Amino acid sequence: MKSKTASNSSSSATKGPKKPLGSAKSKAVSLLARREHSQSELRAKLLQRGYSTDEVEQAIQWANSHQFQSDERFKLSLFRRRAPTFGDRAISAELGQHGLGDLKSMEPAQENDIPLESEEDRAYDWIKRRQHAGLQQLFGEETCSTPQDEMALKAKVFRGLSSRGFEFGNIDRAWRRILAEFKSNA
Repeated sequence: MKSKTASNSSSSATKGPKKPLGSAKSKAVSLLARREHSQSELRAKLLQRGYSTDEVEQAIQWANSHQFQSDERFKLSLFRRRAPTFGDRAISAELGQHGLGDLKSMEPAQENDIPLESEEDRAYDWIKRRQHAGLQQLFGEETCSTPQDEMALKAKVFRGLSSRGFEFGNIDRAWRRILAEFKSNA
C-alpha cells in the first residue's frame, strides 16, 4: 500500500506545468469581459497562465482587431476609476506603468461622452467628502475655532491631496473655493 502512494506522488511531481484549459483567445475575452486591460497587462496575465508567446500575441491581435481590447478605452476606464481619489500625477504614473504615456496623451472625449472633471473640481469634491465634518466644526454656527484650527485642517487637506498626486495649485484653488462656500453659509 505504501509503495502505491509513493509512486503516485512521484509521477505527479515529474509532470511539467499544467497546460491551460481553453485557448488564449477565450481567456483574453474572459479577462476583458470583467474590465478593460491594457495590452501589456493582458499579455502578462496570459503568459502567466501558461500560454505560449505566439498564442498570446495572436490572441491580443485578434482581440484588438475585434475591438474587444483598446488601450484608449483602458486609459479612459483607468482615469474614471481613479479620478475621484487620485490626482493627475498619480494617474499618469499608473498609465506609465502600463506603457501608455500620461494623461496628456489621452484622446479628447467624444461628443456623446461625459466631459472629464478638472483636477481642481475633483480636489474640491474630495475635500467636501472627506473633511465635511471638520469644516462643519470649524465654520458651524456655534463654533469658537481659532486660526490654528483652520491651519491644522488646511495642512491635513494639503497632505492628503498631495500624497494622492494632486497639483499644489489645484489643491489651493479647491481649498479657497470650499472656504468661501463654508464662510458664506456661516
